[in-house]
Amino acid sequence: MSGLTSRLPRWRGRRSAAESLPGPATPDPAVSGPVASGRVAGDPQGPRTVLDEFGAASGPGGASGFLLRSSADRRTSVRELARSLHVEREHPVVIVDVAPDAAGNLGEELGGLLARLRDEHRSAARLVMSGAAARKPDGQLPLAQRLADAWDFEIEAPDAAAVLVPGGGLYVSEPASPAGGWWRFAPGAEPVALGARIPAPRWQRALARVPLGELGDHTVRQIPAGLLLHPRGTAAPHPGDLAFALAVHPDRLTVLVSGAESRNDLVEDLATLLARLPAELRDRVRLAPGGGHDLLPVAQRVADLLGTEVEVCTGLPLSVPNPSGGAFQERVRLVSAEGECTWPALLAAVSCTPTEAEAEAEAPHPAPRPVHWLLPDAVVGPDPEPAVGRLPGGSYVVAVRAGLWVGGSPNPPAAVRERPADARAVRIEVEDAGGDGQARGALLKALAALLPELDGQVREHAEIASPAGAGAETVDALRRFAVRNALMFAATPTRSAPAAEIPVPTAPVPAAPASPTSTSAARSATTPPAPAPATRPATSSAHAGPSMSPTPAAGPAAQAAEPQKTVQVASAPRTPAPPTPPPAPRAPAPPVRVAVAASRHPAPAPTGFSSGADRAAFRELAASVWEEHTGPVNRALVQLPALRGPEEEQARVDLVAVHLYLTSSPGGRFGALALASDAGTGDGELARYAACLASGLRRLPALRGTLIRAVPGPGIADEAVSGAVLRCDAPLDVVHLEQKGAPAPPDGHARYVIRPVTARRTSVLAAPGDSGATALFPAGTEFSVLARHEASEEGPARVLLAEIPSGARQFRPPSDEAVARLDEAARRDDGATAARWPTRCTGHFPCRT
Repeated sequence: MSGLTSRLPRWRGRRSAAESLPGPATPDPAVSGPVASGRVAGDPQGPRTVLDEFGAASGPGGASGFLLRSSADRRTSVRELARSLHVEREHPVVIVDVAPDAAGNLGEELGGLLARLRDEHRSAARLVMSGAAARKPDGQLPLAQRLADAWDFEIEAPDAAAVLVPGGGLYVSEPASPAGGWWRFAPGAEPVALGARIPAPRWQRALARVPLGELGDHTVRQIPAGLLLHPRGTAAPHPGDLAFALAVHPDRLTVLVSGAESRNDLVEDLATLLARLPAELRDRVRLAPGGGHDLLPVAQRVADLLGTEVEVCTGLPLSVPNPSGGAFQERVRLVSAEGECTWPALLAAVSCTPTEAEAEAEAPHPAPRPVHWLLPDAVVGPDPEPAVGRLPGGSYVVAVRAGLWVGGSPNPPAAVRERPADARAVRIEVEDAGGDGQARGALLKALAALLPELDGQVREHAEIASPAGAGAETVDALRRFAVRNALMFAATPTRSAPAAEIPVPTAPVPAAPASPTSTSAARSATTPPAPAPATRPATSSAHAGPSMSPTPAAGPAAQAAEPQKTVQVASAPRTPAPPTPPPAPRAPAPPVRVAVAASRHPAPAPTGFSSGADRAAFRELAASVWEEHTGPVNRALVQLPALRGPEEEQARVDLVAVHLYLTSSPGGRFGALALASDAGTGDGELARYAACLASGLRRLPALRGTLIRAVPGPGIADEAVSGAVLRCDAPLDVVHLEQKGAPAPPDGHARYVIRPVTARRTSVLAAPGDSGATALFPAGTEFSVLARHEASEEGPARVLLAEIPSGARQFRPPSDEAVARLDEAARRDDGATAARWPTRCTGHFPCRT
């Protein structure tokens, strides 16, 4: 170790994790399992670097994976992802995940580990340490090169921030050069560029020749699975976003396409991008839809423009754990517009065939050709047609984009074949046998035998649908089949919903439709609730969560509640049930509806990005305090360059608005109460500030997890009844419970626990003394009350909520299991923490003036 020791004083420099180095220690014999924790953490001087081992090899030689972490981080998420890495004894992996406050002995630990590997006659190692391959500004050799020379060892390391991605891959999101990212260093030799991904897919080298940046009205970026095409001006994805979870296919380049719902020029830009690809990539590309939108119409038009077949996935190809315990496997999963993964697509991908040039303009497009599908092995018969299986008795089951079709022919009707997938439900359609009860019974018997063979997520989201125009006998038979087999039932409603109602199909008994209210947008439901003997009281301490659907994200059916002051509350009034329709023909039950309360002011909450007039007016409004906020924002832009977007100055002004809000007291001039009051009176004094604040929040990364707000108690407000819709007119501050260092909720307060969709992570702009565990909902966010539980010996007073996606026309509540997990999080008390509960995260829900 003499070579390392002589260099340590010069290497440590700023004592950051990327600059410091490593030392020996002995393993803890009391710890066992696939990840053996290494060293004691009881250092009175604070956290230190400790060594964990994983990927133990069978036989002599010990582990092939090593994790250097802080002694304070006993349950780091990096350890879980590291288990999926493919490691070999001859090519061990060393991961460095050490915060600066624990990096004092990092040099000793890393040096000792490399010496140990060399003594075990291992000649190479992969060092997963951000920036270890970067050349220093003063001309000093990269850290990885110095390590290779000092230990006569071959080292692979990244030149920028390294990311562990699901499925066992390693990725550098912003490499220092187009061909860079990962580099191989050998003693006394020039470094060799390996590309941004390890292991390297076959298309990686050719991808380095594809120009990135602006393309028409879109931007092209690299992601682990290939490329991302998204509207210009939107923020780049971050590790933890779904874009980083896409499976890295060794042979297929994936192009993730975002913004398909709003950009008319998407087809032209996407076709231009595909035409730019080298020939060896163009034949291996597949498209995947971002944002939960159907990409098939876009892919068909692109195929026509290019005159070649274009493969498009029904959902996102994700890396998921193999249930058998083996390596990760790829599954195409449906993703809702709110970003939640639901069921694996049964028709995973299709290929769009271009229309012949000589074809008539009115000629239909050729039907997309199935490429990948998911059917149980037990039902796949000898029929040669793709995506088709045979059921006992000779019936056919066909995988379609929306789910399954069961009938006496392998060719489903065009309306079934062309129906797009819905992330909320797997639609199972059965051929209409008309009045032939025997044929219908045979189909349903075959379907009943098929259901247990389906994937568990498919069964959980499955609904059976009646064919269009089906008679009363068919509808009744399918409804009974759905109840007996624990499926949801979808039938075409006999009348449309009033224009100002939101369906929330969660109550156990269908309620009468609410009378239309004010100016709210129309929303409709496709699934009526299953009948049950009676409703439960809205204020019961028993579990009052939804029981019908496993998909997100709205509250259960409502009990009556009145709006109070600024608080937006809506629910279905208690009205007598409608008279029972005559026995024949029996119409499907109407969906349960919850009316939306009108906003107190005509102008909606600001959305989208700020305008030049907004930013100029905000700068004038905040001129007296402007300078004290620009410094923290500039540091944040250096720390996270992705916050800038293509227009840095506009982003800077928007983020100043966010920092101003985060550092203001709730009752101050720029606090939540002032914003709520301004929105209520409509005088517009803070309207420009509110627009920049909303725009700045859009630039921050989205947050998943469990969020909580402390509301003065101990009782729960009357308006928070099961089924109510609560709307906040100002930004809403909450605490992220899963964040490291999150404070404990104060005693004597009710806990409002939220399942989020649009919450934004604010840690990068946190005020001094902030724990960094806070998050923020934008103004105008609506929440549905899933359940309320008064304080008892079992736990504190708590209200369970799910965010209602903005503009959603149809949605379903979380499953019983998801609501139970939310309630468990609300009751959990991990004890006292050093961090104090933020004042901004305490107060009425939503914000009152």
